[in-house]
Amino acid sequence: MFKLLKNNLLNILDETQNERDELKKHPLYKSIRTEKHLHIFMEHHVFAVWDFMSVLKSLQREFTCVQIPWRPKNNGTLSRLLNEIVLAEESDVDRFGQHLSHFEIYYYAMKEAGANTKIIENFLGQLDNSDLLSSLEKSNTPKAAKKFVLDTFKYIDLNAPHLTATIFTLGREEIIPNMFREIVQDLNNNSTGKFKSFIYYLDRHIGLDEDEHTPLALRMIKEICGDDELKWKESIDCGRNIIKSRIKFWDQILAEIKKTKPN
Repeated sequence: MFKLLKNNLLNILDETQNERDELKKHPLYKSIRTEKHLHIFMEHHVFAVWDFMSVLKSLQREFTCVQIPWRPKNNGTLSRLLNEIVLAEESDVDRFGQHLSHFEIYYYAMKEAGANTKIIENFLGQLDNSDLLSSLEKSNTPKAAKKFVLDTFKYIDLNAPHLTATIFTLGREEIIPNMFREIVQDLNNNSTGKFKSFIYYLDRHIGLDEDEHTPLALRMIKEICGDDELKWKESIDCGRNIIKSRIKFWDQILAEIKKTKPN
């Protein structure tokens, strides 16, 4: 049984390797060369940072009890995995020693960098009284970000934990931060230090994802899929689709950057 599960876990990585390689080599990374370029990126990417929390909370809702009266979920392994990840994602320490969610750390990094936060603020305000689609439309969310978020929620709304776990593991932040660290540091060297919080955010993700979250997330997929070959197959298909969605997201952000006038 262990050999079967191990092979399936390796298989899901092998079967999505082409998409992951394409994402790693995307031309967007070498195209962020000015503050304006970085602002465009952040103003789009903040929606991916936000919807990541919904992916995580969907899994927490499934495998831990967040209702009153409390009832046991009868899977201590998954409860532990999710609670450990939520602890860091929802209440990490920022560079000033305050406890904030990673979304909030990113949001304040945007403000420090001079990026426009009005659209994401409006979107969050709309969520108090509107559904997701209406909130995206009423807040004038960038088209590329809107499409990416809706692609994510198509899977979340299926209430299929193995697919949500796949999005969390293969479709999110674990392979992104390293691609931006050198770029942002170069910008920071020619500025007044306004990108320090953004660099801190990326560094935190690099450390957490490489050392803790990626191994935990892979264990989570193995726990959920077990010896169900259909779940493994569906997870492979989901992994491909969600990475392709990220690639299209990057394509559209790159197109916006190319519209800016050269300095």
